Amino acid sequence: MFLLKAMFWIGAIVIALPLVTGVGDSQPANYDPEPVQLSEVAFMVQTTATDLLSFCDREPDACDTGHRLLWTTREAATDLAGRAHEWLSEGPTDE
Repeated sequence: MFLLKAMFWIGAIVIALPLVTGVGDSQPANYDPEPVQLSEVAFMVQTTATDLLSFCDREPDACDTGHRLLWTTREAATDLAGRAHEWLSEGPTDE
């Protein structure tokens, strides 16, 4: 559980850091990017999808670990949802 929390907060910091520091806001005065063509985007998406689909063939150990992580996360989420449902079903208690 600690590892998941740590990964969440590190990810949040990595995403938020450029927003706070303004990194990447400055561009040279002569910066004029060429527009991206739809065919280039389609090729890039196809190449990326092909690479992702063959990942398990190249790295079976990493793929197995990922499957186990997803399974464990699913089990934890299911357990948490069950507990939340029970808690909500109990209704208010008079103490």
